[in-house]
Amino acid sequence: MKLKETFLPGSNVIATDYIAEKKGISAFFDYTYQHDSSYEKRYEELMERHQDRANLTEHLMEFNEQFEAEGPALANIERLQQPEAVTVVAGQQAGVLTGPLYTINKAISVIKLAAEKERKLGVPVIPIFWVAGEDHDYHEVNHIYSYDEGRERKEAVPQKQMTKQALSDISLDHDAINSWTRDMLKRFGETSYTKEIQGFLERVTEKSNTYVDHFCYIMTKLFSKHGLVLVDSGNRDFRRLQTDAFKQMIHQNETINEGVLTQAAHLREENYPIGVDLDDQQANLFVKVNGERILLERINERFEGKTASVSYSKEDLLELAERQPEDLSNNVVTRPIMQDVMFPVLGFVAGPGELAYWALLKPAFHTFGIKMPVIVPRLTFTFVERHIQKYIDDLSLSDDEILKSGIDHSKESYVRHLDDVGIGATFKDAKLKVDEIHQNLRELTVSVDHGLNRFAEKNGLFLQRQLDLLQQKLYQSLEYQHENTLDKFDEVGFALKPNGAPQERKWNAIYYLNWHGLDFVDQVMELELPFNDKHKVIYL
Repeated sequence: MKLKETFLPGSNVIATDYIAEKKGISAFFDYTYQHDSSYEKRYEELMERHQDRANLTEHLMEFNEQFEAEGPALANIERLQQPEAVTVVAGQQAGVLTGPLYTINKAISVIKLAAEKERKLGVPVIPIFWVAGEDHDYHEVNHIYSYDEGRERKEAVPQKQMTKQALSDISLDHDAINSWTRDMLKRFGETSYTKEIQGFLERVTEKSNTYVDHFCYIMTKLFSKHGLVLVDSGNRDFRRLQTDAFKQMIHQNETINEGVLTQAAHLREENYPIGVDLDDQQANLFVKVNGERILLERINERFEGKTASVSYSKEDLLELAERQPEDLSNNVVTRPIMQDVMFPVLGFVAGPGELAYWALLKPAFHTFGIKMPVIVPRLTFTFVERHIQKYIDDLSLSDDEILKSGIDHSKESYVRHLDDVGIGATFKDAKLKVDEIHQNLRELTVSVDHGLNRFAEKNGLFLQRQLDLLQQKLYQSLEYQHENTLDKFDEVGFALKPNGAPQERKWNAIYYLNWHGLDFVDQVMELELPFNDKHKVIYL
């Protein structure tokens, strides 16, 4: 593997300005990630807090052992018992086959950041991956994308899910996912590693009861050897450690939401967009009723279900937090607070979208008497396979330009240069001449019958469209004659910037494991990957 770094423009204005350390957005955070002093101050703050490390690490040990975690991860859990130990956290939903590549990128980021901060601070810094098992949006996690016959395909597991159950509670259809996984490997192409990958995934499925289990087995295999510790937000035993935090969220519910709304108003004043839905009634908590997650709202001093007829007094909800905390769960506002209460979080590794909603949360954290962790933009990657690099060289393309703008402009420019017979110029001239002749016909028509004016105009437009159609057919004929070369343009585009999106948002890690082996992640982890705000291009 070979690494190259390049600058890419940010995907949203909040992330772009945060990385540029602009004062307008920096004021919405407690710390700036670019300065060592931020981590030192944050560490001092964490050392003043009381943390229930004994119960937390007992749960983490049991949970990670369940998924056959290797020694480095288990050793990190033991190190977390030390009072001077802190964590860095990243999180993601439990996507099938780990979901989009950015899930893997987050895990690599949090491991690398933990190692960097441990070296600088001289204290144990443990990488934590927060699996959002409490999330109920099955249709966000039940698919991956593949590339087939020149187009992108959305490939969903053929398992129906009609209720809003937490992912940690959704049972896995073993036959469906095994059959689907075999189909995906066929789409990816058979290699010398395919049988090994298929066997590994079938064993994962056999051991898994839920989608979260399936996700955790794969992530543990890939990352526990590098010290990554997993936690599932939807796990009943973990939720039972959260009683006190839920109670405080219930007591301070209105104040938390008011702080978020105030922060949103300040963001708008600075002309920043608000990326989440907000209103003055939201309670920022879910309750589980008959197995489904129901979002709560505050109405007339009660907590009412937004989509179901459930109603709780404040006292009812406090009792539920005491008696059955596993029936409560967080939303996008309260989840970061819960993470910070449960773990000594030195830093949170965030993607661009996450940065946007974290900008809302400073007053909510302060309601709890704590500050936000240092928010660190995660590492971003593009993987360039050898045959893609060859196509780039053959076509005299710039991979930097493709990563910034996609392939369409380069492909269109190539097609234009194929026009050595002057199709474009000839048709441009013809359209002008036809319009000039037709102008005389329109004037004649109006002089004979003014009521036919609109018909004459439509007739002129029809003639122009017919010329456009003929021109398009001629270009298609040229493209057919150069089909193999144009297919290379398409393959480069789909590999690096599929349909204009970053590679990490579309493609899946199993594709790369299938072509490069189960140790693909290990090879990436061997690279020096500094947090310097540069995009990492990795040539395979």
